[in-house]
Amino acid sequence: MDENLLDLLDMALAERFQLSYASMRQEEPQTEKLAIQLIEISKAIQDSSTIRQEDKKLIEEYFSANVEMEAKTQQYLYIQGARDCVTVLRELGVIK
Repeated sequence: MDENLLDLLDMALAERFQLSYASMRQEEPQTEKLAIQLIEISKAIQDSSTIRQEDKKLIEEYFSANVEMEAKTQQYLYIQGARDCVTVLRELGVIK
């Protein structure tokens, strides 16, 4: 696939994810609570005087890698969902 097209697709997907995330946080009170909890935990780790700096760095690397993996998983599932939708619509004869 053309590199410019892939870049455009990535930008469009990123925008859809952000809009979906914002909508989810508004519509699901538990999601907003979890987001706030994550921010508080991150701050507590950074401000902790009992956690060694090396451990703080390792924790940060873990969370960063975890967030990146989650983003890649969401992107994959979103695209796969679109493909599955098209497949079902074709099987139903709605589209060719």
